Amino acid sequence: MHSPRKISLRHVTENDLPLLCQLAASAEARGEFESGLLRSPQALRKRFAEDGFSSDAAERLLVCDESGAVIGSVSHFLAHRYATARELGWSIHEPSLRGRGYGSAAVQALVDYLFLNFPINRLACSMAPGNTASRRVAEKAGFSFEGLLRGVIFMHGSYQDGDLLGLVRADWEARRQVVAAPHQGPPLC
Repeated sequence: MHSPRKISLRHVTENDLPLLCQLAASAEARGEFESGLLRSPQALRKRFAEDGFSSDAAERLLVCDESGAVIGSVSHFLAHRYATARELGWSIHEPSLRGRGYGSAAVQALVDYLFLNFPINRLACSMAPGNTASRRVAEKAGFSFEGLLRGVIFMHGSYQDGDLLGLVRADWEARRQVVAAPHQGPPLC
């Protein structure tokens, strides 16, 4: 069992674009449960120029380790057009750092950031049923299994099912009451 990792979340800067372009072209960094779709450096730069990967519709934050090095990213986006519910995504880019607590720390930090700073009542995430590592990350952050989304993910040439997990504000607040020293969220730059 790994001890909780100290991480921080921060917004993407222009200096991060070379790394993001490199990661977008790396199958190893994406892992087996992410899309094989390659994103061009031009598309990433265009998107960054539009909103810096941060808008009301979607936001991508970088996960930094204790030294400040970028080791992954987390994102949140509107889950439903007519609600404030958000869907979360996450990735630890370096395979050797996966399974060491960084993903769990990053997702918990994102959950705290969202509930502490936005009038959101519900968070959700979905993943391939075989993605046990991401499922465990979600469960550690308080998400509960809500059902199977049939044929929802197009990956590796076919539609695949997705496990849907959710977390509502009341459950998050109850979990925070149980913790002796509540986490106040990560520092944001």
